Amino acid sequence: MISLLMTTISLGLADSINPFGISMQFVLQGMVKKSWHTLYFILTTGAVNLIGGLLVYFGFLDIFAIAFDYVSQNYQPALITVELILAFVLALLAVWEFIKPKIRAKIEEATDHRFEDEGTAIKVTSVTPKALILIGAATTISELSTALPYFAFLGFIFTNNYSALAVILALLLYNFLYMAPLLALFFVYKFAYEQFDRLYVKIYAIIARFLTILTPAVLAIIAGVLLYHAVFQLV
Repeated sequence: MISLLMTTISLGLADSINPFGISMQFVLQGMVKKSWHTLYFILTTGAVNLIGGLLVYFGFLDIFAIAFDYVSQNYQPALITVELILAFVLALLAVWEFIKPKIRAKIEEATDHRFEDEGTAIKVTSVTPKALILIGAATTISELSTALPYFAFLGFIFTNNYSALAVILALLLYNFLYMAPLLALFFVYKFAYEQFDRLYVKIYAIIARFLTILTPAVLAIIAGVLLYHAVFQLV
């Protein structure tokens, strides 16, 4: 049990040093109506990580894999159609996100209307708790490709004969450690929000410049993956 505790602490702390999750929260904290709403994002990251570990340990992911194989084999035309439609829609969104700044610039040149300059707003207050939950879930899932400590932790559990209770407690501790930097950042913001907001404005101005490129690129990549998978099934 000592080895399980030490492994949980060491790998949990290693996994907590996640620049993507921390930078995402850094931005979100300046975009909520109430500072404590950020906890929706933080707790969701830990909950999704915990649920994923439980699904893997108790074998529930095998059910999803079997279900997907069943749908692929028995409803292939419908699956391909859905993938092609999603790929087309995402491709259109990618094109729109790419040309939108140019359209806005043309409108500003032709009229007296001036759009709000992204990055200059002191505080954006449109991120709802529901949106924070979805962002937290998406952030955790997207981090799985680089979550080597988490996979090492699960591998350690699988190769040792621990009770279900011990595994659940270890997963709870691991994910608390995983959320620790996010919780620390939350409390820092609670007691120094004025300084944080000023820094947020500067950071957001930089991020906004990259979003005009990053957003259409991500949409195009997802559309490409869906299109490739649909076409591959037809071949």
